[in-house]
Amino acid sequence: MSNTIWAVDGSFFAQRLSGIQRYSIELLAALDRIVPPGFVEIVTPPGVETPHYTNIKVVSFGTHRGGVWQQLDYPRYLRQRGAGGLATCNVIPLFGFRGIAVVHDVCYRARQDFYRDTRRDRLSAAWHCLQYRRIAQKAERIITVSEFSKAEIHKYYGVPPEKMDVVYNAWQQMQRIAPDDGVFARNPQLQKGGYYFSMANLLKNKNFPWVLRAAKAKPDAMFAIAGGGSLAEEAGRLGLADLPNVVYLGYVSDGEAKSLMANCRAFLFPTLYEGFGIPPLEAVACGAKQILVSDTPCMREV
Repeated sequence: MSNTIWAVDGSFFAQRLSGIQRYSIELLAALDRIVPPGFVEIVTPPGVETPHYTNIKVVSFGTHRGGVWQQLDYPRYLRQRGAGGLATCNVIPLFGFRGIAVVHDVCYRARQDFYRDTRRDRLSAAWHCLQYRRIAQKAERIITVSEFSKAEIHKYYGVPPEKMDVVYNAWQQMQRIAPDDGVFARNPQLQKGGYYFSMANLLKNKNFPWVLRAAKAKPDAMFAIAGGGSLAEEAGRLGLADLPNVVYLGYVSDGEAKSLMANCRAFLFPTLYEGFGIPPLEAVACGAKQILVSDTPCMREV
């Protein structure tokens, strides 16, 4: 496939930024500096904004959005263009895909106990496990983000190790970000050097309840928690609402996150399962005085 044009599934540009989207954005920025013009294209749904690239061409294609675009329009583009696919976010078209896929982790298969609470959880787990199987069957090569994830993909889906390559997540984007100390003026209860900082969501692997239990056990210390969703409502369901030493920051900008990491007493990352886990490395890059992570194979590797 030396003369193949590679067409990247660019639908992630329309998604909320998290670790997987960050990985994809930084990977393409790095590729743009080393690939010849015309070798890589990014295909997006209509109306999606992307960064400016020098050597990578961006193509708006199709009429759909989201998962429908990924399953219908993206493979149609691959067929029409005769291109190889590059899918960087755990998902490929179920039909009509040839090329390279990135699998960040197989959490939905390895920790099925995380996804039993609601019908939506069970459906999401079933969809992702189907995707893992199709990627194992159809991708010509698989990229993953750690030796831990590589071993997990081999364990659960029998993919030969020689068919997989590890491309780690990076932290270098933090060097380009200017710190925003305004977050302290907006949250005067946070004093530099006097709070624990974590980034949370409601996914069970992120282990948000652990941070609340730590805050309850250490009432003399402040805990700043960034992240969207209904974290405060979840705290209420856990019987840990209205802890006076917990500040919910909501979504924070990259600049705010950099300041919070640089000035925290410690950065907390109590994950139960990750394919990689970018935030601890970002905290190191920002100069966090201490980083506390869970004792898991992936965290030891990172």
